Amino acid sequence: MYNPIPYLPKAFQKIISTLKKKNINHRVVFITLGTLATVWFLIRVIPKPSRASYPCMQATAPFMSGFVLYLMSLGGTIFAFNRFKDYLAKPNLSLALFFLFTATMLFLFSATLQNPILVAGKSSSSLGYFPPNAPIGEAKGIFPGRVVWMWDDDATNENCTNTSNNDGVIDDGDDAWFMAKNNNMTVIDSMLIKSLLALTGASTNAEAWEMIFTYHNSVNGNGNTGYAAGEKIFIKINATSAYGGLSSGKYYADLSRNDNLAVNVFTAETNPYVVLSMLRQLVSVAGVPQEMICVGDPARNIYKEFYDLWHIEFPDVKYLGNNLIHPELDVVSLGRTPVVRTTDDKVFFSDHGVVMPDAVTDKLFTVMVEMDYLINIPTMKAHATAGITLAAKNHFGSFTRDWAMHLHSGLMDGADDPIRLGYGLYRVQTDIMMHNLLSGKNLLMIVDGLYPSEEALAVPYKWESIPFEDDWCSSIFMSLDPVAIESVCHDFLRTEYHGPTVATSRPNWSGVDDYLHQAADSSLWPETITYDPDNDGVLIASLGVHEHWNDSLHKQYTRNLETGEGIELIKVHEGNTGIDAYQAPLNIRVFPNPTAGVVQILNRETFAVDCRMTDMNGKELITGTIPPEATLRVEMTTFPSGTYLIGFRHVNGLQQVKLIKN
Repeated sequence: MYNPIPYLPKAFQKIISTLKKKNINHRVVFITLGTLATVWFLIRVIPKPSRASYPCMQATAPFMSGFVLYLMSLGGTIFAFNRFKDYLAKPNLSLALFFLFTATMLFLFSATLQNPILVAGKSSSSLGYFPPNAPIGEAKGIFPGRVVWMWDDDATNENCTNTSNNDGVIDDGDDAWFMAKNNNMTVIDSMLIKSLLALTGASTNAEAWEMIFTYHNSVNGNGNTGYAAGEKIFIKINATSAYGGLSSGKYYADLSRNDNLAVNVFTAETNPYVVLSMLRQLVSVAGVPQEMICVGDPARNIYKEFYDLWHIEFPDVKYLGNNLIHPELDVVSLGRTPVVRTTDDKVFFSDHGVVMPDAVTDKLFTVMVEMDYLINIPTMKAHATAGITLAAKNHFGSFTRDWAMHLHSGLMDGADDPIRLGYGLYRVQTDIMMHNLLSGKNLLMIVDGLYPSEEALAVPYKWESIPFEDDWCSSIFMSLDPVAIESVCHDFLRTEYHGPTVATSRPNWSGVDDYLHQAADSSLWPETITYDPDNDGVLIASLGVHEHWNDSLHKQYTRNLETGEGIELIKVHEGNTGIDAYQAPLNIRVFPNPTAGVVQILNRETFAVDCRMTDMNGKELITGTIPPEATLRVEMTTFPSGTYLIGFRHVNGLQQVKLIKN
C-alpha cells in the first residue's frame, strides 16, 4: 500500500511522529491534522487545480477526506439520533429503531476514522503503491528529465538458452548470453548511436558527444567546454560474478571462465558488446585517446572472454584487475592495470553507524579519484535485498572491502527485516548518488537491458511483459538525469517482476524507490539524516526528477503528456515496425487543453498524420488527415463536456492525447 507520510509537509510529519512517541489522545491529533489538511488542500488546489496531482497533495488528501467523512458521519449521527427521539415520542417504534440503528452505525464508522495513521494509509504490506505522474525533484539534462529507451529485438538471439556442456571451458558447446552468436554487434552499435542522437537532439553522434561533454562541464562549473586532452574516463561495469578466486573453481589462472553453471558464471552482467560499442564511440567519434580510458568493476576482475573482445580492438585502454582480494592472481601478466586503494577514507556514510554499524567510513579505489568523467553501465536487475539494482547500487563494486555486505543493511533487506520497508528511512544508495567521487563525475548513465535478470546472481530470463512477450528485453536506456533513468528502469522492473510472493515481486516492495525520492528532493530526507557523504558540508537539494509512468502499456510521463515537468521517455525503436504502440511518439501539440470551444491540433512533423477522435466509449467523432506542418481547428462547442481521445498515426509513430472539454 502507498504510504504518503514522507510526502507530507514537515509540520504534519512532526505531529505524526509525536503521536507515535507519546501517549497523546489520537482524537485531538486527528481533528488537528484533519483541519490543517483540509485548509491547506483548499488553499493550494482551488487557485490551481493541477496541484491536486502533486505528491504532497496526494499525501494530504487522505487526511482531508478522512476528516470530511468524519464530520459527515458525526453530523449524520446527530441527525439520526434526533430523529430517533422524535419518533420515539410520537410514538413510531419501527422508525425510531431504524434511526437508532442508523445513528449507531454512523457513530461506529466515525470512530474508525479517528486514527490519523490509518487514514494516512500506513500498512504492513510489503507491496508498494506507486502514484502515477506525480513528479518529485528538479529534472536534469540537455533536455531536462529525458530518458531514451532503445528496444530492438534483433540485438539478441531469441534462441539463446544459457546452457552449458559443462566441459570446463567456454566453447562452441556452450550457449551463453555473452557469446558472439547471441549478440548482434551491428545492431548494438546502431542502438547506441540512435540513443545518443535522441538524448541530445544532435544531428551527428560527434555533435552529440560534444554536447554531452559541454553540458557536464558547464553544470559542474568547469566552463562551457568539451573534452580536453589529458582528461580520463572510467567506464564502470557490473561484474558481480567475478568475485571468486582460483580455489573457488569460478575461473582459471588466465581469468577464463569455468563453464560450470553451479558457480554463477552465466550471471547477467554488463554486456561486453555494449562496452565495446561505447569504446568505439569514445575513441573513434569523441576523440578520446585509448590510454585515457579505463574499464572495470574495481572490486572484481574482468573475465578473459570480455578482455580479449575489448583488447584486440583497443589494446591501449586500461582494463582493471584486482589482486588485492585475490593475491594468487598475477593480474599484471594478464595485461590488467592493478587497482589501488586510497590511503584515507573517502566516504562518510550519513547514517553514522546506526543502521550500518560496520560502515561508518570507507576507502575507495584510486581510479575513482583520478578519473575526470564516469560512464556508469549497470545491468538492469531485480535484487533480493534492494528490490532493484541499477546505477547507484552498481557502485557497491567501487568499495575496497572483500565484499560489500557491510552496506546491505542500508538497503531494503526485504521480507527478512520488514522494518526497512516503507518510506522515510536511511538509504545507502542516496549516499552513493550524493557522493562527488562516486556519482558527481557522471558524464552519462547507460542501463544495459539486453539480457536482464530477476536477481543479482541469476542468469538472464526472457521477459513476459508488453512489448517483449516471451523474448529478451533487448533494450538500452540512456540519460543525463541519474534519478530519472533509475525511475524509468524501476517501472520496467516492477512491471515484469510482480509475482504472488515477496521474493518474486521485489521491485514492488513498499519503499523500493525511497532512495529515489530522497535523491530527488531533500525535503524527503529522514528527519535524523543529512546526506553529506563527502563530509564537506555541501548539501544537494535535488539530483534529478523522480516519477512513475501513467501505465505499463503506454509508458508515458508528465513531459510526454504535457502535464508537468517530470520525466520525458523517448522511445527509439528499430526492427519492430509491426508494433505501432512502441514506436517513437509523434511531434503533435493539442491546445488549449482543457478547452471550452475551439481546439487547435498542430502537426509539427514534416509528413502528414492520420487523426481520429473518439469519446471514452470508442465512438468515432472526427477522422481525417493533417498535412505536414499544418494546424487543424476543431470546433468543440457542440460536444458535451467530458474527456475525449485523439489518436495520431503514421508509419513513423503513434500517439494518443486526452482532450478535456469543459
